[in-house]
Amino acid sequence: MQQLYRTILITLIITAGFGMPSVLKAQSNIDSLIVQRQYLTAFEQLNECSQLSSVDCILKKVDLALNYYLNSYYHRAFSFIDLRPGEDLEQLRIEKAFGATPIAFQIDSTLLELQEKFPEDSRITKALGDFYNRIYQDFGERWGLSSEQLLEKSNNYYQEAYGNGVYDYYSLYALGYYQSLFQNYFEAQNWFLRSLKIRPNEPLTNYSLAVTYLFDGLPQKGVEYATRAFHSYNDSLNKSDAARITGILLLKTQRTKEALSFFQKSDSLHANYRPTMLYLVVASLQLGNDSLIVENGYKALKSDLYAPQVPEELNSLFTKEEKQALLYLIYQRALEDNSNDMEACGNIHFHYGKLLFTEGHKQKAKRMIKKARENFLVIFDDSHQVFEAIEQTLKHIKEAP
Repeated sequence: MQQLYRTILITLIITAGFGMPSVLKAQSNIDSLIVQRQYLTAFEQLNECSQLSSVDCILKKVDLALNYYLNSYYHRAFSFIDLRPGEDLEQLRIEKAFGATPIAFQIDSTLLELQEKFPEDSRITKALGDFYNRIYQDFGERWGLSSEQLLEKSNNYYQEAYGNGVYDYYSLYALGYYQSLFQNYFEAQNWFLRSLKIRPNEPLTNYSLAVTYLFDGLPQKGVEYATRAFHSYNDSLNKSDAARITGILLLKTQRTKEALSFFQKSDSLHANYRPTMLYLVVASLQLGNDSLIVENGYKALKSDLYAPQVPEELNSLFTKEEKQALLYLIYQRALEDNSNDMEACGNIHFHYGKLLFTEGHKQKAKRMIKKARENFLVIFDDSHQVFEAIEQTLKHIKEAP
């Protein structure tokens, strides 16, 4: 029945365009099938199509294979499906549905052979750049080439195509991304800005441009693009990342209240993410609001009570701003609230002790470190590596003048 349906559909499409120039008719037929989400029929028709030039036909097949497949086998073979009303291609992929028998399609070798026949057609060159970039994104080294090789191939093809006037917003973005990997920020920025002339609100390009300005020491230039990325993203994780980058750039331009607001937005979109928690503390410390400092400091510590990185960062941040007394309050509150959690108490006692030692309170520090050892002994065997760290710290305290 499915095969009969496809045969009838192909026949109707072919006859419906009678009288149109054959090339335009064939192109219209295929585009119409894609709009109707009849991807299997479209690919089969492309395989049988003689009206389109070989370049147009193959480029259309490449686009269809890479963007509308149901199953892909390392982008060397593809299966397709004609979607029924209410079906969604992405959802079917997630559900690991299967389409028709996979069709082998070696895109890279096909495009390279085509390029030999039509060396002046830079659309083929750009298509090779698209292909290797897509392989890098989807498979990386699992495909058979290193990530570096895939990116270099993609970059070289994109560069060549651009030199011949063939590009789109994404190839320009990819050229910028490649330069940013080598910390060539000025060149990266120029490519990103060219990409934004085509799609001004593309979130990924705005985000990437903002990051290069951050790394390049030009935060004031980055704020506009980070903010635009934040407003352009729809999914919560990317929107949260863009909000955090916006906050970091604002911090570096001494716009601390605005920065705090963006860190709060970031946290609301992706709660308890450690980097965001710590930046909330940084902004609070810079504003000098003690109640806000304690609130956000406690929130950061509570986000991962077992990770040594959090109290280590807090010790450093509060010492730098000479707000150790507030951190003592945070540690005391955390110990009270988690008195039955020996691992959490051990972690807090240990770093509380280290903070006391940096303040010159040797005896208090020693007692606090020993409490950490008692906590950890309840849950860990005495061969656990945490006890080696404790003994080394106690030895360092004892030997200190």
